[in-house]
Amino acid sequence: MIIAVYSPRGGVGKTTTAVTTAAVLARDGHSVLVVDLEADLNASISLGVPADDGPTIAEVLLHEARPGDAVHAVSGFETLHVMPGSRRLAQIDARLRNVRQPERRLADAIRPLVPQFDYVIVDAPGGYSLLPVSVTGVAEYLVVPVLAEYLSLESLAQFLRWYRDERDARRATAQIAGILLTMVDYRRQATREIVDIIRTHNRRGVFRTEIPQDQRVPEAPSHGLPLPAYARSRAATAYGRFAAELVKRIAARS
Repeated sequence: MIIAVYSPRGGVGKTTTAVTTAAVLARDGHSVLVVDLEADLNASISLGVPADDGPTIAEVLLHEARPGDAVHAVSGFETLHVMPGSRRLAQIDARLRNVRQPERRLADAIRPLVPQFDYVIVDAPGGYSLLPVSVTGVAEYLVVPVLAEYLSLESLAQFLRWYRDERDARRATAQIAGILLTMVDYRRQATREIVDIIRTHNRRGVFRTEIPQDQRVPEAPSHGLPLPAYARSRAATAYGRFAAELVKRIAARS
């Protein structure tokens, strides 16, 4: 099962959602692989895997390494692994420009590993360039994190229109598992209004679980630990509920 945490907009909690969900699923006994597609290596750093620790997803995409060679164990989690990101991903569009069917490189990198894991969680980069667009043809489900803010609301609407067109043109095959409200803080005046708008216009598409604003979230990566292993917190508890809701929702659709 390949699940991508996907949003064209940055700063919405994609990496936190990918890493924390993967850690929760691994803690519950599932075998999980995190694929870090970011040039800033945030997911890799959050899982305590250094940038120079062997082959990365970049080498696999460039056919300089085999997929299995880029899979690294995560310390402290028996069933959690990561395919690290790389700074080379910043130039991956240019490096693959003259490659035949460059959009297939990501599928070739990930799909051979699927039989080894219960879940493959992809931390997708923002934007609409080669890698994020390729994710929509590789993943089976997308989780779309969004902030309860006006600009995020506009970005979400634009993304949903774009994705509808991509699905109609058969350029994207992943189903949207749901929209996840992240960093929710009801002390902010407009939060309730924005949440109500998102839920009203996407009645069955928004997860019931909301991830609250939590100071522990930005602390965890500095220790190389996913949030559930770093501290008990409101966000960690919420991500536990979200992971259960995600699994149940996907099982119902399957």
